[in-house]
Amino acid sequence: MQKIVIIGAGAGGMAVASRAKRLNNKLSVTVLEKTNYASFALCGIPYYIGNVVKELDDLLFYPPEEFTKRGIDLRFNKEVTEVDAENKTLKFKDLKSGKEETLEWDKLVIATGARSKADKIWPEIKDAKNVFYITHLDSGEIIRNYALKLGRGKKAVIIGSGYVGLELIENLANLGLKVTVIEALNQILPKMLDPDLASIVEDYLKSKEVEIIKNSPVESFEINNNEAVKVKTANGSFDGDMFIIGVGIEPNNDIAKQLKLKLGSSGGIIVNEKLLTSNPDVYAVGDVTEHLDLITEKFVWRPFAQIANKMGYIAGSNIGGLEAVFRGSVGTSALKTFDMVAAKTGLSKSEAEKLGYKVMEASLNAGIRADYIPGGENKIYLKVVSDDKRGRLLGAQAIGPGDSVFWRINLIASLLTVKGTIWDLFNSDIGYQPTLSPAWDPLIIASRLLMRNLGEKPL
Repeated sequence: MQKIVIIGAGAGGMAVASRAKRLNNKLSVTVLEKTNYASFALCGIPYYIGNVVKELDDLLFYPPEEFTKRGIDLRFNKEVTEVDAENKTLKFKDLKSGKEETLEWDKLVIATGARSKADKIWPEIKDAKNVFYITHLDSGEIIRNYALKLGRGKKAVIIGSGYVGLELIENLANLGLKVTVIEALNQILPKMLDPDLASIVEDYLKSKEVEIIKNSPVESFEINNNEAVKVKTANGSFDGDMFIIGVGIEPNNDIAKQLKLKLGSSGGIIVNEKLLTSNPDVYAVGDVTEHLDLITEKFVWRPFAQIANKMGYIAGSNIGGLEAVFRGSVGTSALKTFDMVAAKTGLSKSEAEKLGYKVMEASLNAGIRADYIPGGENKIYLKVVSDDKRGRLLGAQAIGPGDSVFWRINLIASLLTVKGTIWDLFNSDIGYQPTLSPAWDPLIIASRLLMRNLGEKPL
């Protein structure tokens, strides 16, 4: 019986286990997990903190007993300490008893995810009881309980204005806390939006009484009796009652380093289309990996849930005996803060230009439903970027109300995945319904603007 051992029971790791076992029930599949949870949704933690999600177990895709029914040996509170590639064994420690055991494997899967490096950047926060960063599901419960204990009117300081930071804002505000966001750079969402779109989001957050501090890289924290009382930045000091770190994650690659696997520039494990590492008996999936960007054809680190799940499915298929490939990704992401949604796929104009592309950009502020339909915000800010030589789409970003932003960026993402062009976008048969979309959808208008340079038909 072939022995499959998976290190890490997140969504990616459990997708491997379930898919491999479904395809080949004769496989011995063991999963080792440091925490008490399996198949969990870390992206849901902000909503648990804000009491939108009532129970922590609601963030589990399946209860642990479901995997037992599938014949998977799922072991919690097990930390892998040593891996021997030559003899195909590993050692792990039971975190409750301290007992060490050895396990043999024929195929190994590394699904160890990402980790915070906040306490490496700022060592003084390591034992501070009011400084938090999201590392596992328990983080959500710890943060929510502390916020509730503080009570309404107290001040929460979020370090970093990326995806996690902005989704925490609304949820902390829902608990009655005053929120301050501290960003090192000169705009919020620096990895997602162009400055002009970011400034619109910033103004919107300020209208919700959120304080935004920019150009303020954090230098240190002032600690008093194991509590942080201030964060010191290059632009002054700011006090708070609790602090949440939303920056500074990295691939959790200690096992990969032991195995001397090939790593990328981020420290993520380089994987091929079958999710194999540089060791032909070792797979890797999820946030611990680097994979191919379908636009630039360079390896990238994208710690996104939808990618981890797909990787798990593909690796599980290959382990189970059904050949499958993971082509890569185009970098699609989205967030919602209060009633505003921001989303991006592919490259921005500046990112494309830095990579040597000669680009065109269509930028517009257009209606998301027919003008004669009353009620609610009716505008989307949209940018679409294409190559100026062949009309190939390179990326898009948008902000606006509700799902309208989300589905339009996803449509562009689908075209990016198949190397679509501005003419493919124009000819996309986007549905029309007055309350959902105008007859001339913003995406079609964007394609027409881009076609002005290259003509009405494909080159």
